[in-house]
Amino acid sequence: MNFLLPLGMMDEGGFSIVDSILEASIANQILIAILFYLLGYQIYVAMERYVTYRDSEEATGKFLKLFMESLKKGDFEGAKKAAMTHNKSHVALVLKHSLDIYQFELTLRAKNPNHNVIESVQRSIERGTAEVTELLKKGLANLATIGALAPFIGLLGTVIGIMRVFSDLKRTGAGDINVLAGSIGEALFATALGLLVAIPAVWIYNLFTGKQEKVVMGIHSASSQMVDEFIRRES
Repeated sequence: MNFLLPLGMMDEGGFSIVDSILEASIANQILIAILFYLLGYQIYVAMERYVTYRDSEEATGKFLKLFMESLKKGDFEGAKKAAMTHNKSHVALVLKHSLDIYQFELTLRAKNPNHNVIESVQRSIERGTAEVTELLKKGLANLATIGALAPFIGLLGTVIGIMRVFSDLKRTGAGDINVLAGSIGEALFATALGLLVAIPAVWIYNLFTGKQEKVVMGIHSASSQMVDEFIRRES
């Protein structure tokens, strides 16, 4: 079954990825190990981010309904309880903190009637959104770095492999292509592996950057509703 050959399952005399790695120079074996590590790391980040965003989205849907209903009733403790119950929601983290600030600012206004409560709440929302955004970015910068560097690591491996080809040519001459096959395979495999690592890293980075922006938009929308409710109560 020839379609299995690229995976290292081969017929007699065929190309094997495993053999290509084992026969590669020490320098290329190190680079290949680095690329496999980066591939494993991005798989871990993708799985961890997927679970985080999935749980946040599910919790947010349940949280917002309870929170807004409690807020409209003036039941601040119920609103806080909703946030603590669904604490995997990034929206809940920001809104609960801002609700705490609102209650604290009300005590300050009791002492100073001119104190601007809403302005303080809005500042707390901005700070909370910035902090949550950093949480949402966890691991994504590393994915961007992997996407940028992996092709160059693969290219370096290719250069090392080509240098080995010329070394073999100098030692044995051009009479036997079988002597050169290992070095050529090593060079091509390094390039392919570098691209195999880089392409999904860029895709995963863009995917979760889009999800991050969606969560931040949800925070802005929900916090705007909350501030409107505070203004209504103030008036």
